[in-house]
Amino acid sequence: MKEKFKFSIKFNFTFFLVCALLLFADTDGTAMLSLIACMLHEGGHLLAMAFFSVRPERITFYGGGISIAKNLDACTFAQKMLILSAGCVTNALIALSCMLFMPDNGYAEVFAAVNILILTFNLLPLGYFDGAQMLDTVLDRFVGYKTALTVKKAAGVIISALIIAGVTAYSFCYNETVSLSLGFAVLYLLISQFIE
Repeated sequence: MKEKFKFSIKFNFTFFLVCALLLFADTDGTAMLSLIACMLHEGGHLLAMAFFSVRPERITFYGGGISIAKNLDACTFAQKMLILSAGCVTNALIALSCMLFMPDNGYAEVFAAVNILILTFNLLPLGYFDGAQMLDTVLDRFVGYKTALTVKKAAGVIISALIIAGVTAYSFCYNETVSLSLGFAVLYLLISQFIE
């Protein structure tokens, strides 16, 4: 029985480095709220996996976030989609709860915004994000391998172009330079599409 629930947890040095940098530069508590929202997101995945008796193989904490290695081969299409979307659903429910039940609380508003941001990032069909894994699951079910590769490549190019256009438009419209954190976020999103 113990073997069924056995899995490894790894902490990459980059996780501690990014946490230290964020917490050092964090003056309003947003970094801590982001870390909590990330953990709740992954908790949503783990809860869905437990519901369908899927054991995580490994949980890795690294500079880009938290990753759960899982084998969903034995799951049905619906189970895969529910497991892959559970983190985003968790973030959406938390954001909605913050807005409905604590509308005049500044921290709740920031926590809602952080959850919406994490939800949005994870729905992007790039790299290893939940959106890319959901797209893979849908394509594997409905189209052939060659078509799936073409669609994934096209989605990556279109999303990358939209991100670059959005950041450029923001820069011009508000006559501001792109902040270092926004620049890193955009770079991370663009690089992520090449990470499998």
